Amino acid sequence: MELFKLIKMLFGSKPSDYIEPVLMPMKHYPFKGYKFMMWCGRMIYRENNITDIEAYMNTSQWNESKRHESFHLKQAQTHAKNSWLRYYWNYFCEWIKGIPFIPPFKSAYYTIPFEVEAYALQGNEDSFLNYDETLLKSKYTLKKRKNIYKKHSSDWKEYVKTL
Repeated sequence: MELFKLIKMLFGSKPSDYIEPVLMPMKHYPFKGYKFMMWCGRMIYRENNITDIEAYMNTSQWNESKRHESFHLKQAQTHAKNSWLRYYWNYFCEWIKGIPFIPPFKSAYYTIPFEVEAYALQGNEDSFLNYDETLLKSKYTLKKRKNIYKKHSSDWKEYVKTL
């Protein structure tokens, strides 16, 4: 049932319909290990975590998480010609290029250029003002992303903030 709802969202709106992500609870998404998942303008969280999410919203990490997911919205608006389907197809292709079947398995997710960029910029409050959509393709090539991840896998999230 929820999966059909997610599929319907792909065709029911476009990225330009959103200024910022909207919180949305779901029973089975996001996957375990993730607090939020950006999907078609919504920051999806597991409904059974509502108490934790409400408490989290009063922390400084909330601003970074919201900014991170907002970058995915911005990416869909700029890189995918305002199409959710095109954005998620590109996202999926980048994940596959990262070879999710070869250890370290998480490197496929963490080397998706959309994720590298969102993690790199989420801590900077001015990053939306200075957003340069050309960096995603020029600075974050697959080879560079893989090398960065291999070299800094233990402190990867902190390291990408310096890019």
